[in-house]
Amino acid sequence: MKKKLLGALLVGGLAASLVGCSGGGTGASGASGTSGKTLEVWDMQQSSKDINAAYAPLVKKFESDNPGTTVKVTAFPYEQYRDKVLVAMKGGTGPDVLALDQVWMAEFAAGGLISPLDDQLASSKAIKQSDFFTGAWASNQYQGKTYGVPLNADVWEQMYYNADMFRAAGLNPDAPPTTWDGWKQAADKLTKAPDQFGMSLIGCKGETSVVLTDSLLFSNGGKVVDGDHAAFNSPEDVQALDQYKKLAADAPAGTSGTCEQDAVGRFTSGKAAMLLDGSWQQDTMKTAAKFDWRIAVPPAPDGKKFVGALGGFNLAMNAKTKSSDLAFKWMEFMSQPDNQTAVNSLIPALKDVGTKFVQANRKQPDVVLNTLNGGAPRPLSPAYPAISTAEQNAIQAIIGGKSATDAAKDANTAIDQALQDLK
Repeated sequence: MKKKLLGALLVGGLAASLVGCSGGGTGASGASGTSGKTLEVWDMQQSSKDINAAYAPLVKKFESDNPGTTVKVTAFPYEQYRDKVLVAMKGGTGPDVLALDQVWMAEFAAGGLISPLDDQLASSKAIKQSDFFTGAWASNQYQGKTYGVPLNADVWEQMYYNADMFRAAGLNPDAPPTTWDGWKQAADKLTKAPDQFGMSLIGCKGETSVVLTDSLLFSNGGKVVDGDHAAFNSPEDVQALDQYKKLAADAPAGTSGTCEQDAVGRFTSGKAAMLLDGSWQQDTMKTAAKFDWRIAVPPAPDGKKFVGALGGFNLAMNAKTKSSDLAFKWMEFMSQPDNQTAVNSLIPALKDVGTKFVQANRKQPDVVLNTLNGGAPRPLSPAYPAISTAEQNAIQAIIGGKSATDAAKDANTAIDQALQDLK
């Protein structure tokens, strides 16, 4: 049953139009030496920052240090990325080194798509576990082995808000809402349909809507799973989903199809006063938001503290690469402080570097570090794709009018089944 489930997870949801997607890295000839090789690297486009341009000087330096080597880096939008990687790797191709979302690690490891790195890490002088954020390193563990090296770490989310719109609505921009009730009241005051809305809310069917709603339920003391059972229909979870539904009422129509870039665009264009998103979007705000924008720790239920959903990406090695030595060299290279800083809009996963990065590159760094240090992880399980799908379906259902109670109950049943199928 377990093998059957894992197989289904690894192919589920892949679009036929992506079948032709492949990389050249695993087709490189020869043994695992480092000369005369093409190294294929895939990463995720994090914000409006040009990731390919950021990688260019690093590629030049790595090629210079490893004569005869050619490095090809490709960055994909998050919404497309997982499907592209799975289609390529299930077809026996794909990149030599790939950045993977923390919650994908167990799935890819269980499916035999990525290689454990314990032997290389044991002899590496460039990569030390103690140098990384604890949660970021832990996300690479599966059944006692280490399958990746952290590239970045971050949290969903901070609350972005338009201070100019707050003033115009008679709200104090120096005192943004801190409770769920106050948040809803502020959103109502800021909504002046059809041209102005209190919220710009991510709601499309994808992981971004999951991490956003996870932050609501974590803040309310809710859980997605508890051990090997689902725990998604507790009163705390239902209240969190209901809060999301209330906020959606102060967002433009079409929330069920609003992905991250759409939500950010509505905020930066001045059509919405508040947005829930991560610190990486500050790179976008600096160029696109032509108003007094600020961030705050998102509101929490009265008497409780905000708890965000931790995330980030790890570098993993394709199990079918023919250039394993070179691939690990790239991982060591990308674990150098300056290199992690250069390619990230998310926070670099090296603790000292990440803290300095936030202080140097982020507006209101204390808010960012507050949310990062107080975050909680999403479930790290091979069944995570099914867990995420169940949550996505619940979000779509409540936007469509279903009660939070019924949506949570249906999702809980689906999550529990996915967990039981692993046994």
